[in-house]
Amino acid sequence: MLFRSRLGIRAAGFRTPGGFATGLEGREDIQRMLLDLGFEWVSSRYPAHAIEDVHGTGRGPSAAVLESIVAAQPDAQPHAYPTGLIELPMSPISDVGAFRNGRWGLDDFLHAVRLALEWAIDGRACFDLLVHPSVLGTVDPEFRTLDLVCDLVDRSGGVAEIVTLDRLAGIVREKLATGDAPP
Repeated sequence: MLFRSRLGIRAAGFRTPGGFATGLEGREDIQRMLLDLGFEWVSSRYPAHAIEDVHGTGRGPSAAVLESIVAAQPDAQPHAYPTGLIELPMSPISDVGAFRNGRWGLDDFLHAVRLALEWAIDGRACFDLLVHPSVLGTVDPEFRTLDLVCDLVDRSGGVAEIVTLDRLAGIVREKLATGDAPP
């Protein structure tokens, strides 16, 4: 509400720091609190994925870790909680997980993003790139990650598009109102 009172900006959604493997499942009290505060969507779920070689080793990800990142993507799909609050999960792996925790190289991160995004495009699903300017801007000053995402979306032949989280929440609301499954 600080944004609204000080800047005149109404935030429609709320993204939690870090995220939780189960999002706000079973926390109807928090869901209702966010709805009461005027939030229409939350981004609180960050699906679990293998981390055995991610934390501080300096090695690139193993095939098992890459497979688990792709396997976590179905758990990173938008949905509505019973309260009506829309969840827009974060797609693994984040830049913090890859660079700060795993000490991966940029090419390793690009490979993981490519695999996860190709899964989403092939399955006509969502992919929410989870990056932070203070992390990605330092490790990827040439914006290769953003170029990769844009290139894959461009090559999708119209299957994929880049949207804001507010727009994605609107798409989910539209689908739920017509009885369709969210994207």
